[in-house]
Amino acid sequence: MAGAGGGGPTILEESLDPPVHSAAATATPWVLLDFQAFMANHRNATTAKSQTRSGHPIEVSFWTAPPPSVSYMCVHSPGLDPADFAAEPTIMATEADLVLLRLAIGPWDHRDDSSSYDYFVYNSTATKLSLLPRLAIEGFIDNEVGLLRCGSATPRRRLDPRRLGLHPHTGPDDGTFIVAALRNTYASGFFEYALHVYHSGADAWTCHPISLHGLVDPSFIHVNTKVITVGGKAGTMGWVDLYHGIIFCDILSLNTDTSSPVLHYFPLPPPLNPNIPLRGCPRHVRDIAVVQGRIRYTQMQAFTRPGPRINGAFIPQGWSTAIWSAPATNPWKQGWRQDCKFTSSDLSVDGSTMNFELLPKILDDQATPQQTLEGLHVGCPTLSLHSDDIVCFMAKVNRKDTNTWVLAVDVKNMRLKDVALYGSKRLICIDYYVYMSSKISDYLPMAPGIKGSLKRQGVVLTVPSQKKQTHMVHLSPPSWKGGDQQNSGTSMGGTEDMMDLDIFFG
Repeated sequence: MAGAGGGGPTILEESLDPPVHSAAATATPWVLLDFQAFMANHRNATTAKSQTRSGHPIEVSFWTAPPPSVSYMCVHSPGLDPADFAAEPTIMATEADLVLLRLAIGPWDHRDDSSSYDYFVYNSTATKLSLLPRLAIEGFIDNEVGLLRCGSATPRRRLDPRRLGLHPHTGPDDGTFIVAALRNTYASGFFEYALHVYHSGADAWTCHPISLHGLVDPSFIHVNTKVITVGGKAGTMGWVDLYHGIIFCDILSLNTDTSSPVLHYFPLPPPLNPNIPLRGCPRHVRDIAVVQGRIRYTQMQAFTRPGPRINGAFIPQGWSTAIWSAPATNPWKQGWRQDCKFTSSDLSVDGSTMNFELLPKILDDQATPQQTLEGLHVGCPTLSLHSDDIVCFMAKVNRKDTNTWVLAVDVKNMRLKDVALYGSKRLICIDYYVYMSSKISDYLPMAPGIKGSLKRQGVVLTVPSQKKQTHMVHLSPPSWKGGDQQNSGTSMGGTEDMMDLDIFFG
């Protein structure tokens, strides 16, 4: 650990050593953005400055690279040591040119004290960092909060309008935004919520009661796992339970401090295997995003077989993935359309794959290569925000290895398109999702940065085998529709528990 405060550890040593990208802000329409910041004095053209509530100066910078490489944020406070922070600053949400982040300065035990957190919104168009007013409630968690950009932020690079979908909200670009957090009040199971809203420039947050009684059936279950922004004239945002459905809320329909917004509910497609109970965080196996005017949803199922454990993992046997989409406007009118479904064995992997030499290949004791993708632990599917043909996956040889790869899969042509090493060494297990998709890179100023490469020399690892020990080395070169679901309940019953991974032992 980098240091301690109040007798406990604070910042990981790995958080002091950011990965090296080839430029400060590489031109790319979207990125995979690490949730956790690196603590380093790395300034560039994206650097914005502000102060915490206690008067400490804060600098925030972004270092981007095209997916499947993972981009990241650097945070620096002149005069403070990284050990003075209670934990790594965290990105909570992004939308268009905005990033919502939180940080806490103080001892390690302050990391769970919401009153010690400062919340900032980074605006890349203005290269500005704004401190938000204190919350009147206990701090919200990442899965409860999202951003709505008011006006039409202009990307640094001219874009095809079709790529923007419906968001941001149309209108003159006055730099304004809304932060909204939906919290269950636990007053009536999953039916009563409070919507906390902050309008940029305001002195305080407002709170709006929300009731789902009459909108959903009695078996309704909802646990926020992600927030999406549709935008449009109503300023629609969606709070997603990736196991069950989406609560859509028209944020701009709020016209008083206590008024109730317009709500809709939209169930998600059924699970790939309805016989497997759902438990754990679904972000490890599911994702949702608004892409080119459609809501895209993906889920995967990993296959393993029982065998000797290495680093707590069973032996992988490939995986299957399906992708659905629905119109972002009135999706309950048309329902979901299944766009594709494939297994890892359907994917072509050959020398035409970019950075093919980085991909680990599994060899048996006769040095015969096995199917590369079949022998990897794969999870965390992440949808591209630029193309409906690309999905990224996290991959490991052993689930708790430090070495991690990110795979970009072209689902249109059924091939592995690109491979990158995940540059951070902070990842412990593939069951943890560590990055999000973001379009912040479309709005960042370009500037030359540190020169370097994420490519590294090959390493030798051991992997499980039903024979002798095997080794891994680097080698070079029909649709489901929900119909009119505005007032329907979820498509899945309330008997399904949360699951860690959709794993099938076959």
